[in-house]
Amino acid sequence: MSSPLEDAGYRLTEPRRRVLDALREASGPLTAQDVAERASASVASTYRVLALLVELGLVSETPDDGAALPGCETRGRHYALCTAQEHHHHFFCRSCHATLEVSCEAVEVALAELAQATGLRLEQHDIMLRGQCPACALATGMGGSGGVIA
Repeated sequence: MSSPLEDAGYRLTEPRRRVLDALREASGPLTAQDVAERASASVASTYRVLALLVELGLVSETPDDGAALPGCETRGRHYALCTAQEHHHHFFCRSCHATLEVSCEAVEVALAELAQATGLRLEQHDIMLRGQCPACALATGMGGSGGVIA
């Protein structure tokens, strides 16, 4: 059985396997430094592997939101293994810092319509949604049916 890396034309090298294992065993998003430490790899090698995994959609990258995650002493980008098999996007909760995988056919249809209307040839897209997850919205009294705040 081949891995998603091999399906994309890449070998599952030892450093790539160790980085994937570190992310798979993590209970939440990790910084590149945390991944390197858990994978017993150099930070430079870890950044290269993470960049490839993000490009292939196997790992999500959450940009620095200006605050350290609970249990992390450093700010910065955080990485988590994507578990959804189909195309998806990410939602980052500003309260609990959870990174959730979300998919929506309407978004994909809108992007196809955008490409057709503008003549753009979309090859790839990444959408990062930010706000509060349902549990945090409820806990802060902002629960409800959801919505967009500009």
